[in-house]
Amino acid sequence: MVSEDYISFEFSQKLVRLQRALYSYILCLLPNRTEAEDVLQETNLILCRKSGQYDETGNFQAWAFQIARYQVMAHMTKARRSKICFSNEMIESLADDATDQTQLKLSQKALQICYDELPAHMKDMAKLRFKEEASLKEICQKMSRPIGSVSATLHRIRKHLLHCVRQKLPALELEAEN
Repeated sequence: MVSEDYISFEFSQKLVRLQRALYSYILCLLPNRTEAEDVLQETNLILCRKSGQYDETGNFQAWAFQIARYQVMAHMTKARRSKICFSNEMIESLADDATDQTQLKLSQKALQICYDELPAHMKDMAKLRFKEEASLKEICQKMSRPIGSVSATLHRIRKHLLHCVRQKLPALELEAEN
């Protein structure tokens, strides 16, 4: 028989792996490290208490971050006596920004993986166009290729990278969550 206080091994593993990201997220919302550490501990306690409510098919990181967001807001409500304090709207905005930053980092990682998979001639062309911001004319001259060929290749590169990133991103999100 499993008690109500039972936390599955899988749940505890997810929670342990998420600690650094969870702390960083809270620290984005609370600039004071001591307060952020306190809120992290409170968040961990609540996550453990609510472990039975977690849907295994759901996004663990998003669920944990949402609970952390509520804990930060509760902490700020208690700290209203302080001279400096953020409104709940400001915390919501900062939380959204932190979540966006996490997603941006994962997207950049996926893009780098996909870029690395390109054939050498496509990498060279993509580097000229997207990193060095060379014009089509400059690329044509450097690669000794007609403009139609360069334009078509750049179009294929964009399509490939977009498709590849969309394929890689779910696995990277799952990896970051675990």
